[in-house]
Amino acid sequence: MPIIERGANAPLATGPFRITVARTARPGTPAVACAAILLDAVGRVRDDADVVLAAGPRHPSGAVRHLGGAQEGGLLVQRLEVDPDDVEPSVRRILIAALTAGGTFGAVDGLSVEVAAGDGAPVARYEVTDAEMDTALVLGECYRRSGAWRFRAVGQGYTSGPDALAADYGIRPQALPAAPVAGPAMTEVDKRDGVPAPVTARTPAPAAAEPLPAPRRDPGRAGGPPRADVVHEGDGDGEVTVVNPEPGHAAILEYEALGPTDRDTWLTADRIDGRDEPLLVFHRGSHGLRGQLLAFAMGGREFRLRIEANCRWRLRLRPAGTAQALGTGASGRGTTVLRYDGPPALLRVERGRDKSASMEVFTLQADGGCHVVANADSHHPVTGPLAVGPGGWCHVLVETSETVSWKLEPMPLHTAPVLERKLSGRGAQVVLVRGKGATVDVRHDRFITPLFSLGPYLLPGERLCTEQGAHDLPPGPVSVRASGKWSLRIRD
Repeated sequence: MPIIERGANAPLATGPFRITVARTARPGTPAVACAAILLDAVGRVRDDADVVLAAGPRHPSGAVRHLGGAQEGGLLVQRLEVDPDDVEPSVRRILIAALTAGGTFGAVDGLSVEVAAGDGAPVARYEVTDAEMDTALVLGECYRRSGAWRFRAVGQGYTSGPDALAADYGIRPQALPAAPVAGPAMTEVDKRDGVPAPVTARTPAPAAAEPLPAPRRDPGRAGGPPRADVVHEGDGDGEVTVVNPEPGHAAILEYEALGPTDRDTWLTADRIDGRDEPLLVFHRGSHGLRGQLLAFAMGGREFRLRIEANCRWRLRLRPAGTAQALGTGASGRGTTVLRYDGPPALLRVERGRDKSASMEVFTLQADGGCHVVANADSHHPVTGPLAVGPGGWCHVLVETSETVSWKLEPMPLHTAPVLERKLSGRGAQVVLVRGKGATVDVRHDRFITPLFSLGPYLLPGERLCTEQGAHDLPPGPVSVRASGKWSLRIRD
């Protein structure tokens, strides 16, 4: 079995493949459960069914199955099976995650994840060696690239457990078990399906893995003559190859339903091949019938979109350097991409009174990362982190219907309210915690209100809590991702 390091990847052959999570069988070690998590283009689950566990061992699409666990020799193993032909087009990645109960992964010996073709031919194995303090772990991911599937070793750990992992991928905490749940015996599953599933032999020969793409420092226009926009038009359902007007750079994708439209008009698109592109899916419910998205985040040349529509439509690709500047403030309507050049800051978000659609704001980073600024569910202004990486710039995406107006205003971080004794508010807010941090009583009127620590670039860090009660908050900025009323009170 070829061994790969964290961050390396390997191609997967066509047809079904199996994933084995294995560890050394040793009494007294923490219990471990594995799960497959299906993610859409924004890196989020669509609902609870996208989390495939031993307790719910089959995805509704039939594309992913949890085959259970068993002891084989000196190993405890759990297996998952993926059939790429059945994976829905809206699914971009499938994470392989592991959770512990009764201790951290530092007490779990010999943890590894292996991938093999349906006929048992080995593909790759990743051995986990640096998760001493973690209680939840993304071992690897299967993802689409250039029309084929690949496996990447990830090794992303979480010291605060399943809740932190759930927050990163939009999973309800209840959808992940508080403790691992035993599945059916592996021998029973194999006997039923008639497919042997031996643990593949461990060989020390490492694979020559394809490196991860280098993060793009700036997707703006390069020097030289201006490039013509690339335009695609059609009528009704169809597929189209979308071409980057400036390969090597990002681009703005504008979409528009043409001609008369009404409440029954629809226009949706879903990427069907190539490398995962953040937020490269649009549909009327979240994005309206016209708007903009950021495409080719890693500077690719082309990809294919599947269009579903009952109208004429137009797609226009133009260089990312032509994006509207956020500057000291901007206003507009509908789904829009803006460019921000400046230090990390707060972003005040205000929407119009049209309640016909939801509204979310994100930052899009140079490395392709996508981070929530705030949800604006009402006309009440909210504030979130305007995260900016070391390059000193980012893109901002406003996602809503073209009927919804909005205003954005960057504000210095020092204008955030300070938690001296008690603070209360409504909707998203960034607060400053002084000194060495504090134990705080958290209250809110919604089922879940996540609080996140923020790093030096205001990028989200650890998920601090979701539920009401006493929680320890670290010093520095904290993002309150609330949609209702909330209060924070320092305990005596």
